[in-house]
Amino acid sequence: MNTQTCYQQLIQQINQQVQELAHATDAARMSKEMVRYLDAFSRFHRYSWHNVWLIMMACPYATHVAGFRQWNSYNRFVKRGEVGIPILAPIWIKQENQEQEEVRLALRGFKVAYVFDISQTDGEPLPAPPDWKKPEKNAFLNERLMAFAEEHRITITEKELAGETQGVSMGGCVVIDPSAGSSTLVHELSHELMLHHGSDLPTGIKELEAEAVAFVVCRHFGLQSICSANYVALYGADSQMIMEHLERIRVTAMEIISFIERDSCES
Repeated sequence: MNTQTCYQQLIQQINQQVQELAHATDAARMSKEMVRYLDAFSRFHRYSWHNVWLIMMACPYATHVAGFRQWNSYNRFVKRGEVGIPILAPIWIKQENQEQEEVRLALRGFKVAYVFDISQTDGEPLPAPPDWKKPEKNAFLNERLMAFAEEHRITITEKELAGETQGVSMGGCVVIDPSAGSSTLVHELSHELMLHHGSDLPTGIKELEAEAVAFVVCRHFGLQSICSANYVALYGADSQMIMEHLERIRVTAMEIISFIERDSCES
């Protein structure tokens, strides 16, 4: 088989696999588990940067915070004796124009309000996220990926990461948790190749592109990752968004695959 034939077959294969991921993502978005999870967490308030700072100063380990009554709506209750985390809540007042035809809200100031981290509550557990981790490892693939990183002057470091984090791309450096599989290494290298670090692209698009590349590369080398659709769906992607980024996904996946299979498509 000549090089051109190999090249065309690889393009066709990548296109098919991206389409497969796109269809699987739409299915994942409609699953009961995903709908329940997204519905629950969509009700958490998005705090301003200064309130996030106040929360982290008062409670560095905070993960999910909400007010007393909101926790009750989740059938969770603040434990006796727990001290709330102070934040600043806006005070809005109604204002009417001179003709009293229009009423609008005006910011009068701020007051101290208190929220509580989930660790300060008891009750029904929040819905767990659909499985998105991919721990499967392939020794050959990892070895070639390390060589790929070295050629591109990307430093790979393995160390335990906080929480559920499996890998981090930091621009020229990638950190991988020991529990992470080969797919995570491809994912983080894709962030590096696509220059996502410091990019203005929305986080969801960055994750969509990197995870789609990881899906394609891992499927090419026999790793049957079934969680990529869940991961992409958790970032709000759908099939249309995935296909809109097909070209960037294909180019990056081909670069990685071609390096790993270097000289294997000789005539």
